[in-house]
Amino acid sequence: MHFLAEGFFLVFLWALYWLCRDRRRYLRHRIGSEAFNNVYRVGRNVFFMLRRKSLNLSGDVASLNKGGILYSLHFGVWELMPSTLSRLGFKVGIIANKYNEGDRSLATGILDWLLTKWRSVNGVQVFHRENVLEISRFLRSGGLFGMLVDGNTFFQKFDKAERLAQICRVPLVPFAAYQERGRGMLSIGCDIPMLVKTRPLDYVWFYRSR
Repeated sequence: MHFLAEGFFLVFLWALYWLCRDRRRYLRHRIGSEAFNNVYRVGRNVFFMLRRKSLNLSGDVASLNKGGILYSLHFGVWELMPSTLSRLGFKVGIIANKYNEGDRSLATGILDWLLTKWRSVNGVQVFHRENVLEISRFLRSGGLFGMLVDGNTFFQKFDKAERLAQICRVPLVPFAAYQERGRGMLSIGCDIPMLVKTRPLDYVWFYRSR
């Protein structure tokens, strides 16, 4: 049943992506002949995230004990990091974009509501960019704050994460979440550029910063 559901989801995602001409051209411009394989891998990762599969923790876990900022890219199954750490007893928060900031339609409002509900499972706190004071208090109280720093380049927003870490005097720790032979992995303190180099199709190449 799982394979059938995943198959239908992949067909749906590919059809949806194929209809989006600009995104398709952008992807092919960035990675050429691997475009189809990239969409396939991203589809598998999205399906894995929708199933809320648990992740196996590895790496420098001790660096999380006093809180800090966890940063990564749109790579692998990144959405599962917060709920995984929250289940283990960590106080976790994330920053998320609002889709209805420039488009106040009913559809974007519903999308924002659904994503917030989905992301806040297991006590995860969801912040937005206007919640600067709340984020600072959260970090100073020992929370783990997750953010993605890529955009048009891998580390386009890294300076913001670095500045926030300096102001709140908390560590800045890289993470990556991905699938390995059907199992979810969460690596703390990893080398993100090296992971992207060795697993390039797990990166959402067609993502463009809003």
